[in-house]
Amino acid sequence: MFITDESIKNLDKRTDQSIIFPMTYGRPREFDIDRALEAATQQFWLTGYEATSLHNLLQKMSLSKSSLYQTFGNKHELFVRCLDHYQQTMVNVLNEQLNKSASIKQFLSDFLEDVISEAKTRGIRKGCFLVNTANELSQRDTGIAEAVSTGTANVANVFRCAIQRGKEQQEISSTLPTESLVDYLMISVSGLRTMIKAGAEIKSLKPVINLMIHTISIDKSDERHASL
Repeated sequence: MFITDESIKNLDKRTDQSIIFPMTYGRPREFDIDRALEAATQQFWLTGYEATSLHNLLQKMSLSKSSLYQTFGNKHELFVRCLDHYQQTMVNVLNEQLNKSASIKQFLSDFLEDVISEAKTRGIRKGCFLVNTANELSQRDTGIAEAVSTGTANVANVFRCAIQRGKEQQEISSTLPTESLVDYLMISVSGLRTMIKAGAEIKSLKPVINLMIHTISIDKSDERHASL
């Protein structure tokens, strides 16, 4: 679930509505809402909700306290908005990759390779913002739990479309229920991201993603035997 730093930084083109003039003394200073939201998302993603202070946010977003509250509301409201920004960006990236892929098997393979690429990182491994948030807050904050659930459902829908297309193109076994395959992918990827954040090495993860692709793919020899 699951997106790289580079992907989330590729923001949509700005619109006039994304530029605001915060109320300040003297000359108004314009700032880009999307850039400020991206900065807040990166901070929350790195340190989580509880460990991120208002001071951290103001520094990263380059805003005054009044500008932050006027534009985004309080810390909790900003966090929910960051979750939405993250999942929307992720879904847009996945849909773009899905539409460009020559095959569904290639789409899934490229996606899983992208997921485990974080295991090459020598520095901080951030994992998935949605999964991190689910672990930190979903059990005690219904508003955030709802935001995580919405984001997860939107990502799952991309996989659902991919699997249905894969069945139509005879790349994915039609005998496996679509919803079970969606759940399998979501749970497996969540586990991968958690293990990567915990320090798993890429050499131990490649066989796992190969097994995942093999599990959902049509075995051509079995298909031939079934048709005899």
